Amino acid sequence: MRKIEQKTYAVAHAVLAELSSVHLAVVAVLDGMIDGEIWVDDPVNPAVVIVVNGDTYFLAGTPDAAAPTLKSVKDIIPDWAYLFVEDCWVPHLSKIWNNSFAIPHPRIRMGYVSGTALPAPRLPSAQFELVPIDRALFDRNPDSLDVLIDNVEGWGSEDTFFESAVGFCVLHEGKIVSHSVTDSVSGSRCEVGVGTDAGFRRMGLGHAVVSATIAECIRRGHHAVEWHTHVSNKGSLAIGKAIGLVELDRHTAYSCSLPAENIGDLSSDDCLELAVHFEKAGEHINWSRFHAAGARALAGEREKALENVRLLIEGGWEGEAEWLEGFWALQTLTDDPAFQALLQLKRAGQTV
Repeated sequence: MRKIEQKTYAVAHAVLAELSSVHLAVVAVLDGMIDGEIWVDDPVNPAVVIVVNGDTYFLAGTPDAAAPTLKSVKDIIPDWAYLFVEDCWVPHLSKIWNNSFAIPHPRIRMGYVSGTALPAPRLPSAQFELVPIDRALFDRNPDSLDVLIDNVEGWGSEDTFFESAVGFCVLHEGKIVSHSVTDSVSGSRCEVGVGTDAGFRRMGLGHAVVSATIAECIRRGHHAVEWHTHVSNKGSLAIGKAIGLVELDRHTAYSCSLPAENIGDLSSDDCLELAVHFEKAGEHINWSRFHAAGARALAGEREKALENVRLLIEGGWEGEAEWLEGFWALQTLTDDPAFQALLQLKRAGQTV
């Protein structure tokens, strides 16, 4: 496998056709709209193609490739990848991935039906302000701007983001409390995401920013609006349906992480089962303790959650204390003195 330059990306189009039809991120990487890499087994007539976008990897082509090619694929895809593959690759994951503990993440793709009337954005009171995500907003430098800076960094450049991305956010007392922005754009297609602070949910803010964002996408000619989410994400699905989006298809990602994004998305029994699985994985892949801790915390098992955090840190985890502190599944431990002590040890570079 070899990485190719953007000027030669056209050689990968045919192999990526199936994944491109579902995952706009693949198309946007091909276009150079968002950051990414493309690897091929043959720079002229590839049979196997890998697309890399951040921690997300896409694998397309034929699993009947020669053994050296499969080994090369295995060298490229890290154990921490969030992996999408064509169905033909599923029985062969062990040949191309050093992560035998990855689990399926069922996902839904929803979309806007042309001509559907969008509900007008509504805010709960005059204390909330709906504003576009643009240079003017960044110049205002509101609190929590970092949630948007993460979005900007995923694009080809800052200029590309401000020229092509579409989004709106809600400000409350000078702080961004909800936002919706396109993760990628290509031609008439765009993929929209949403995020709302936990303390401001169930107030209609997500509904408002998504309505405004989709309306602006359509105004700009991006009529094929897409929305990807975990099957478990009840809140995201509810917003999509309320806006008038419909299910387009279902697909599966593979990862050694929690198949959810919010507290309450998984049952206690699911969390306990996942905790046991990730703890077993942690004996071989230390960072899996991160998700084992999250699963234990979600199941209300404080001591076992803290034990996993301790083992994670003792195991030489290269992550940052802030990742633990901001992990949605560990929010019940935020004010726990024992948890804070572990974070301090991590920041100090010490072991327990």
